[in-house]
Amino acid sequence: MNFSSIELKGNRRIDRLIFHVDMDSFYASCELARNPGLRNKPFIVGADPKNGRGRGVVLSCNYPARKYGVKSGMPISRAWELCPAGSYIAPDHKLYGEVSKRVMMILSQFTDRIEQVSIDEAYLDFSDDPAVAFPQGMERKHAITSVASAIKRRIEEQERITCSIGVSNSKTVSKIATDMSKPDGLTIIEPDNVQKFLAPLPVERIPGIGKVTQEVLLDSFNIRTISDLANTPIESLREKFGRSAVWLHQVSQGKEESEIVTRWDPVSQSGETTFDQDEPNYEVVANVMREVAVDVHKRVLSEGYFFRNVGIKIRFSGFETHTRSRTLTAPSDSLEIVLKESEKLLSEFLSSGKSVRLIGVRLSSLEKMQTGEQRTLLEWES
Repeated sequence: MNFSSIELKGNRRIDRLIFHVDMDSFYASCELARNPGLRNKPFIVGADPKNGRGRGVVLSCNYPARKYGVKSGMPISRAWELCPAGSYIAPDHKLYGEVSKRVMMILSQFTDRIEQVSIDEAYLDFSDDPAVAFPQGMERKHAITSVASAIKRRIEEQERITCSIGVSNSKTVSKIATDMSKPDGLTIIEPDNVQKFLAPLPVERIPGIGKVTQEVLLDSFNIRTISDLANTPIESLREKFGRSAVWLHQVSQGKEESEIVTRWDPVSQSGETTFDQDEPNYEVVANVMREVAVDVHKRVLSEGYFFRNVGIKIRFSGFETHTRSRTLTAPSDSLEIVLKESEKLLSEFLSSGKSVRLIGVRLSSLEKMQTGEQRTLLEWES
């Protein structure tokens, strides 16, 4: 048993018990719930394809469209090439924000230890729940299955969308487990089986390891699987990955222990998208960033906040990550400002020549709105 993931409650040892709940093809599922007639037809949520001349990206697609090779983050023109007969739907961010808020309220009915990490996914911590975490053996697995099934059932009954759930003793392993069985899946990894579960998986299953990092691990260390990574001395990894080497090693050995972060009054709201393959085209990156920004802005306003800071996060191949931000002279609620300033921040990286693995947007320094209050500001501090 991995004692690094054990807590003491009185005289009792308790394994951490982390659920990762992820809505299946969220935007597409919201559209399908609104229009059930699309169920067996391929459809794509994103920019207008303009008969193959469109310049935006795919935000989401249903599983029939995926059979044609369509993926989130793909240029809409490429989606048109792969699936010209599909239905193309303009995104309705107001709808997605409303559904997301209701889903998170459902999750909060099961535990108050919840961390929302994007519009459609969250971590739930049941480590202190005696009805779920304390039983042993098959009773524990039955308790976990019962709770997960109840979560899935309530979301489907209320919102007519499905979710997949991964359960383990860490956030990262739970997220990996979620991806093992989609859509509408449930994967439970008991603490004693974490390393056995991880060992044979290709190293790119670890969230954040993209194509270029995968190539570096293979070329420099002959690392193909998570087991290979776990058995590589951390000193060697530091030479290539710096501080990220510690996190990589912890994850590969099933020892990652990041905590659930809960806040009743948010300090910030953020969102990000990881490309299926490192993206060299900054026009595509900018389009994806814009969609992320719209989502984050909707969430901030729906919760009744102004923001005073706009920031972006960009990750290049090989875990190289940068953040940039700008600060307002006064709080604002303007989407125009978010889009304008995030594009300015992204422009700092246009000359880098580097392919982008991840792009994110963050609104911070949030201030609660007073009833009926509305402000827009176009001036920024330098």
